[in-house]
Amino acid sequence: MNFGFFVDPDTTRHCYVRLRRLKKILDDPRAVDGLADELELPAATGESRRHRKAAIERRIEALRGDKQSLWYEVPAPEVLAALVFGARKRMPEVVDELFSAVDRPEGLTAPLVGWLNLGSFVTRVSAAPGTGRANLIGYRGGQFMAKSRIVTIEPMIDADELDRALDEREGARSSAHASYVACTPAVAAGTLWARMHRPSVRHWDADALAGPLKASGRGLLLVEGDAVAQVTAPLERKPDNATVAELLKVLQSTGTPPTPAGSAPPAPAKDR
Repeated sequence: MNFGFFVDPDTTRHCYVRLRRLKKILDDPRAVDGLADELELPAATGESRRHRKAAIERRIEALRGDKQSLWYEVPAPEVLAALVFGARKRMPEVVDELFSAVDRPEGLTAPLVGWLNLGSFVTRVSAAPGTGRANLIGYRGGQFMAKSRIVTIEPMIDADELDRALDEREGARSSAHASYVACTPAVAAGTLWARMHRPSVRHWDADALAGPLKASGRGLLLVEGDAVAQVTAPLERKPDNATVAELLKVLQSTGTPPTPAGSAPPAPAKDR
């Protein structure tokens, strides 16, 4: 399969999976068998598995060439990544590993706090009045010529929740200089698939989440193990002084202690 030349394998993503990791998926016999079964290709074992891998690539090319297909003219790596996620019920362990799935909010909190700390933010792990679901608030005081800055992050582990959140227009976004939704590639891919199942959709759109994110003013952070990557930049806002003062009260209030800026963040995740 042609994964493209002269592209950065760590910043290029297909169905929200980094290209570096996607390139390895068809070397996994579990993935080959699961995907072939999903595509209803003939069974194979042992040495014949390489023929099954070739059959998967041929099937993808056939789908890309069919004008009635959801995958018509969609780049082959995007089709591969999306089809692998679509076969999750057949090979849950393979898909959850590739898409860095987590089943508890705590799987997102520590990496996101580390990411904020890298930016010298004091971080509160809690919700604040008027900020909707946001439960990570980062504040950085002004130093020298720099101004104070507030960042809010809404971690999400459920694709349906993210899908609903993307249709919202206001809320925490107006209370901070920058606001994000954060999730794993698994949640982002699941949300993308959910949007493709809407009655009006006839064609796979890898950028289907970009429009709603832009409309809401939020950026997108993807969490993969201990690593956090900004995939979509947020709209920069200018909250008024009263809003800044109110959020400062939250950061200084009793409850979960804030994480001080400069705390050691988690070590960067390594590709598996």
